[in-house]
Amino acid sequence: MSVLSKTRAALLATAIAAMPLSAAALTTQEATSLTNTIVQEVQGYIQSGASLSSKQASFRTTMDRYADMNAIGRYVLGVNWRSATPAQQAAFTQAFRTYVSNKYGSQFSDYQGAQIAVGGARDLGDRGIVVDSTVSRAGGAPIAVQWQFSDRSGRPLLVDIVAEGVSLLTSERSAIGNMLDRRGGNLDQLIADLPNAG
Repeated sequence: MSVLSKTRAALLATAIAAMPLSAAALTTQEATSLTNTIVQEVQGYIQSGASLSSKQASFRTTMDRYADMNAIGRYVLGVNWRSATPAQQAAFTQAFRTYVSNKYGSQFSDYQGAQIAVGGARDLGDRGIVVDSTVSRAGGAPIAVQWQFSDRSGRPLLVDIVAEGVSLLTSERSAIGNMLDRRGGNLDQLIADLPNAG
């Protein structure tokens, strides 16, 4: 093999190694295990006597550890992500991270005493794997929640949560779009306001 051929082969091998894993590499068993881990963490601080701010901070840590916040941030910002500078993209992701933890963390009191039962998992091919669960609350009808995972980032991470057919990705994309419209498309203003908008 010539030096040029060896160089090309080495470059190809490096490129393949650097590519993210396909969604098919993630198994339903791994996704189910991840869901159980997340559920246990969330139930732990929902049922604790910690303050709201402490629960929100704990939820932020959970999302940082198990969710692909970069991919979620890109999706919810939509076309505006592509026109944003790298600095704006980074700032938006950070602001959105705080917004999500504050918004959803503030709802934890509604689930005090609730039980979450993790069920089966379905392989969606390129779209990853969805794990079904049921949230049962005293005095209320059970809530169906799906947890969608993908390993396109290079490791298995949560990319969406669907509660009673409502996708977090879709609802937040609409909410963020409306917030940006109200600010005349000023992304910097949205980034500044977002941490306190939850």
